[in-house]
Amino acid sequence: MDCSSKTKTLVLLSEQLLRPDYEIIAYRKHQPLTVGDLKKLTNTIISKIRKHPEKNWVLFMDDSFNFVAGLFALLYSGKHPLLLNPNYIELQHYYQAILTDIDIANINLPTTLQIIDINQPQLDEKISTINPNFKQTSLTLFTSGSTGLPKPIEKSISQLENEIAILINNLGEPTNDLFVASVSHEHMYGLTFKIMLSLSCKIPFVCETILYQEQLATYQSKKITYITTPSIVKNLDNKLPIIKCENVFSSGGKLSFDNAQFCLQNFNVLPCEIYGSSETGIIAKRKQKSLNTPWELFYPIQIKYTSDHQPLLISPLLQQAELLSDKLQKIDDTKFYLKGRIDKIVKIAEQRLSLTFIEKQINKLAVVEEVIVIPLEQNNRTILGAIIKIDSTNSKEIDNFNHFKLTQYFRHLIKDTLSLVETPKKWRFIENFPKNSQGKCTYTDLKALFDATDKI
Repeated sequence: MDCSSKTKTLVLLSEQLLRPDYEIIAYRKHQPLTVGDLKKLTNTIISKIRKHPEKNWVLFMDDSFNFVAGLFALLYSGKHPLLLNPNYIELQHYYQAILTDIDIANINLPTTLQIIDINQPQLDEKISTINPNFKQTSLTLFTSGSTGLPKPIEKSISQLENEIAILINNLGEPTNDLFVASVSHEHMYGLTFKIMLSLSCKIPFVCETILYQEQLATYQSKKITYITTPSIVKNLDNKLPIIKCENVFSSGGKLSFDNAQFCLQNFNVLPCEIYGSSETGIIAKRKQKSLNTPWELFYPIQIKYTSDHQPLLISPLLQQAELLSDKLQKIDDTKFYLKGRIDKIVKIAEQRLSLTFIEKQINKLAVVEEVIVIPLEQNNRTILGAIIKIDSTNSKEIDNFNHFKLTQYFRHLIKDTLSLVETPKKWRFIENFPKNSQGKCTYTDLKALFDATDKI
């Protein structure tokens, strides 16, 4: 995308199946899939789900083309799609049925749950003509679950389409001829940039998730836009041949200036970083052409500040203004610097504790590369758990410590900076933090480190 403010005639989601049958929607293992293929699969799925009365359906697809067909089938059938991984058994009360292309037999699901696997043949599949209008006009996404269980966020189809219009008006018309992504279509970032942007602009996407440069290199004959995250950019291998990308989008966290330049070296283009969230949609963008490049709001989005300097987002993508949980340093009405998260607060023993403060104190220790502190429930009370990645360059004195000695060592180091109630009761020491396809640590994955059968 260029940086002009051109206006493009976008194809609405409900009009995708009105496109000519020969137009290519996606590539699966480098083989083209057309609008005609999408119509056929959408019709087939409609025939599978139409006799089931359940309203709320989890849409859980590995393949992005199947995801689009499943989404259309649910919307045309008047079903409410929920973009959710059914492995979150704590969230089963949100839905009554699952539409999938994945074998989920190993997931602990209720026997009463209606499950439709689109890969399984079904008798009496009578194909009917699709009504040109969606009977259902909204879907439910879920937050990444970085600080707790994922939370539901309802989005209307018109909200998703408005977001694409804002992107095009701010960034200009796409000049690529293929969208490739390392992120999941289930999350807001992937849904917006891989699915909605692709369909709206009639530019094909790659069905598979592409995580590695070697995979991406197989698409070099096309002008690629790569949709990825800081965790992928940081781990690029500059010993591999340069892959020329038309654009690289990065979201899910800030890139350092060095990482942005690293992306330029490997992909021949500076990444366009996107600041936003599942709740808010897109907020701002930046390309780090120099050190200390600020973020710039997408027009017509605005940020005001409350009397205690908390940023208040005013966006056409929201029904009402929303407080942000990040600290911003204002430059002018359209530009700002990100200055970290507003304190994460939990209540323990009738005291309000800042997890952010506790993490900062532990992070000051030379032997710590990174720490995350989370609340845990134990015997009907809340305690704190710390997950620490050891800094290998400063770890010689503790290399031979077992778990017990490590916990005693860290408790001794922080005894003068943290009170007893602020001191974590449980500790885990890891080589790398577990991250999902968005490059984020989820609360569920972090909590699982303490739920292991070999409890310590």
